[in-house]
Amino acid sequence: MQGITWILQKEKENNLKVMRIGAKTMTIELERAIENGFPVLLENLEENIDATIMPVIARNTFKRSGKKYMKFGGKDLELNPNFVLYLQTKLSNPHYPPEVQAEAALINFTVTEEGLGDQLLSLVV
Repeated sequence: MQGITWILQKEKENNLKVMRIGAKTMTIELERAIENGFPVLLENLEENIDATIMPVIARNTFKRSGKKYMKFGGKDLELNPNFVLYLQTKLSNPHYPPEVQAEAALINFTVTEEGLGDQLLSLVV
């Protein structure tokens, strides 16, 4: 959970939206975040990612009158340059499709014994 704690702290001032796939208001909240430039954290992803968020992950954008737009949920949304999407999973070794891995930076926050020892030592000192 250190990764989530770090993201929550990093995006605290930017009005981070925390969502789960399958939530009733997820698409509406995601649309608002894209247009208003809020960062979004999608929690507890499984290996099968919902097809509705694939245009966001793939960054399918196009330009119209000098502005970037994204097609999402059957709508053309103006893409705010401050929009950031974080995907989080509790799976230790997830196998995502190649198109997801090509577009996303995967960060493994798994704690090793040595890293945990260093953290405990710094707390004691």
